[in-house]
Amino acid sequence: MQSAASKDVVEFIGHSLIGRTLTSQPINTRTHEARVETTYTDQTFFSNLVQRTNGFDFDLTVITRGRRFDLDAEDRAGAPAGTMDAVRVYRYAMTERVSTGQLVGFARFVSSTNTHFDPLAGTCFLVRMRIDDGALLVTEQQVGYGDFPTSDGGRKPQALDSRYRYRLDDSGILSVEFDQESFDVDVNSFERQPSSDHFPTQFSRELFDSEGAPVAS
Repeated sequence: MQSAASKDVVEFIGHSLIGRTLTSQPINTRTHEARVETTYTDQTFFSNLVQRTNGFDFDLTVITRGRRFDLDAEDRAGAPAGTMDAVRVYRYAMTERVSTGQLVGFARFVSSTNTHFDPLAGTCFLVRMRIDDGALLVTEQQVGYGDFPTSDGGRKPQALDSRYRYRLDDSGILSVEFDQESFDVDVNSFERQPSSDHFPTQFSRELFDSEGAPVAS
């Protein structure tokens, strides 16, 4: 039997996420000791909600458009060092724990259209969900590590922790604040240390409301 907290999460996802599309403001960030500049935008939509006796599943699809640039000695962007363009699909599988009433589960990388190297290929995230002051709070911790690009064209083992806060405004428009932290990972012990890479908060919102009417940006 679902707890009231679990029912609130399922209701929020079913009524406020599924079938909606979020578009992010442009993100510009520097990583790899500020030697690589990345600019990108995301579009995110939600689908395929399936409820189970003690949990639920759904899909999240992210369309990313952007570029990476190496910076020269004068801090100027040179030729593109790589593309961020990709359509990625993640499958969430959440289960209510009887002992606590909490929702715990996993988000699994399913596919990507990236024709080059994708640092998130084959990754999985430990996920928790709850309603917090009327918003859906989703926290994710990457299991193990991914292969993230370096400024010299190589790869390094890193992991991401993420936090999403989905909310509806008074007009019923959906938005999300997305924060992530990056960690360098010891490949033998999986021990983590905070990396020097930092990412700004990403804000996304609907450009159309649930009735299909345009929303002012």
